[in-house]
Amino acid sequence: MSVLLEMPTNTEAPEPNEPLPDASVLEDKTPEWCRMSAAVAAFLLALGLVLMVFANRPLWHSDLWDHINYGEHILEYQVVSKTEPLVSLAEGMPTVNSAWLSQVGMALVSRTAGLGVPALQFFYAVLIVVALGAVGYSVTKRSSSAAFGILSCMIFLAVNWQQFLIIRPQSVGVALFSIVLALLTTGGVRKRLSWFALPLIFAVWANCHGSFAMGLLLMGLFIVGRVVDVFVRTRSITQAIQNRQTIRLVLMTQLCAAAALLNPSGLAIYHEVLRVGSHPNIATMYEWDPLTLRMKQGQMTAAAAVLLLLALRSSPRRLRATEMLPLLVTGGMALWSGRMLNWFAPVCAVVICVHGAAGWRVLRKVRRRTVPYRRTGLWTVVSLGLCWIFFGFTSFGLQTLHGRTPELRRSLSTGTPIEPLEYLSTLEDVPPGIAFMPAEWAGFLTRFGPTELKPMVNLHVHVIPEKVWTDYVRLLDGPADWDGLLDRYGINFVIADKIRNAALIQNIRESPDYETQYEDVQAAIFVRIQTIR
Repeated sequence: MSVLLEMPTNTEAPEPNEPLPDASVLEDKTPEWCRMSAAVAAFLLALGLVLMVFANRPLWHSDLWDHINYGEHILEYQVVSKTEPLVSLAEGMPTVNSAWLSQVGMALVSRTAGLGVPALQFFYAVLIVVALGAVGYSVTKRSSSAAFGILSCMIFLAVNWQQFLIIRPQSVGVALFSIVLALLTTGGVRKRLSWFALPLIFAVWANCHGSFAMGLLLMGLFIVGRVVDVFVRTRSITQAIQNRQTIRLVLMTQLCAAAALLNPSGLAIYHEVLRVGSHPNIATMYEWDPLTLRMKQGQMTAAAAVLLLLALRSSPRRLRATEMLPLLVTGGMALWSGRMLNWFAPVCAVVICVHGAAGWRVLRKVRRRTVPYRRTGLWTVVSLGLCWIFFGFTSFGLQTLHGRTPELRRSLSTGTPIEPLEYLSTLEDVPPGIAFMPAEWAGFLTRFGPTELKPMVNLHVHVIPEKVWTDYVRLLDGPADWDGLLDRYGINFVIADKIRNAALIQNIRESPDYETQYEDVQAAIFVRIQTIR
């Protein structure tokens, strides 16, 4: 039996050459305010890679745990102490804690269940990305080139790489400095909203880090530069001083300086900012040393200086005083101290890339882009997707999305004294009195070690008595009178770094007054046989 299947007779076969619908005529229903461009997606790609690197990078131990300890003290006692609260040998020393808000934030993140170290890594990386993004935005808006905007981020990152490696409250300062720089260079201060936004920035900044003074200095340099630029153009000092934008900037700077007084120490915070940089204890810190070509950051700064000269030489743009003054002042400060690269790097990156873009257009004989980058909903989806992908590949993202908490050892730097801490945690009793240990280890060991452990010093060096700090620095190298110094401070417990304190370790080993209690490849721990009380 067979069945005959009949094809429908009313079905028309499509024409083989009939064109497909044109997708370009489809209406984009994405709201205008949230449409993004290909340039935004390119920026997010570059910054996302930076985020992924720093958010997965082991946390350097030196400054981090000291700041968390101060934050924990503030949370416990609900007050910002006016005297040094954690170091016994500095008890009663007056202190102005300009970083208290950052310290409280770090302590809250550290103590929150389910966050901890991965969250510290993530928010530290976010601050770096914000700083880079502000600089890139400034260059892109002024040069109309997203490529040079991304290049400015890379120059900023390269010059300031060494400073970015350490998580500290200063990271907040660098991010806010870059935002203020972007507002000043792109005309953002002309908007009405800036009367509220800038004072708010400085009110927060003054409670997060003392570097708010660098923001005020930057605004002051822009005022002077504005006066000079107007004078050069008009040849009239009266017009230069009475210029509307100059007066606006002067008033705004005064308002920001007043907003910075909204802190627990009030006017004393300005004296503290000036005092810290000239404190004699700071002179012993290598990161405050002048830049030299032997330093990696000195070599990167020299390379940036060469790029700067090439950009200025090729650029048809006039170098304005508002560019030159911040460049010269922050550059001079960076030569005086490598720590000041935090402020030179963003200024240098902006000037290089704004003038470099102008020079590149002359070289390639192309006109400056006058049409803004096309914004569509498609690029919004791409940009959001990139954000989600990069977040998912961070330690914090893996922990949040998949519950995979990374091993603590992989999240902390190799210099972190983890094995010595594990031994200290097994002790039922810690020898009484002050304990000698490297200042870089003090924060971590007192954070997680026995509560009875009292370090000789920590890295809050500007509140340590000068004599105490000088003796500590001498002890690091195992001087001939090492035993007298330990006796003077009643030190019964010595935790020494095998690399940094090799001479001291050798001296203690040869002394009959001490016995070795613990030793590994990183540290040696000694206890005095006859305890001094």
